[in-house]
Amino acid sequence: MPAKDLAHYMSLKYPVEIVEGAEGGYFATHPDLDGCMAEGGTAAAAIANLADSRELWIATRLDHHFYVPEPKTHEPSGHISLRMTPSLHASLASLADRQRVSLNLLIVSVLARYAGGEDALQDAVAAACSAMAGSTSHRQRSSPGEERARELPAAPGAGLGRRRQARRPPRTAALAPGK
Repeated sequence: MPAKDLAHYMSLKYPVEIVEGAEGGYFATHPDLDGCMAEGGTAAAAIANLADSRELWIATRLDHHFYVPEPKTHEPSGHISLRMTPSLHASLASLADRQRVSLNLLIVSVLARYAGGEDALQDAVAAACSAMAGSTSHRQRSSPGEERARELPAAPGAGLGRRRQARRPPRTAALAPGK
């Protein structure tokens, strides 16, 4: 197998991440090429500068006989195997039980919030609710208020009192002491 040269790596399509600076300008990186970055006054200039940086980055790696990664071509499957301490597992399982959700949904929700903010969390909750609705389609549909009461709180442990109160029957004057 012939050695891969600079022309080979330059012909590959590496993903680009670009971020607008707070004071103007743009910062571009290739996530697959750790440390390969550039900036420019416009997004197009940052990307053009990144092409020059990529060429220098790859050439330097090849000159020193270092590994040059190729772009990732596979999509994540959505399945991971996760190891944790038994005490963390017990804590998360207990929290999931208190929130009346599966451990998987709790972990996905926490990760979605960490990685993508509130929008990603809401998307994860909506997907989970949709999946649960599909598996329980023989049941009577609930009102929007009841669906909101079943949603996960924004953060683990937050809003639990509100959910429990929504399930309590209202107090009546007949039950009040002294009457």
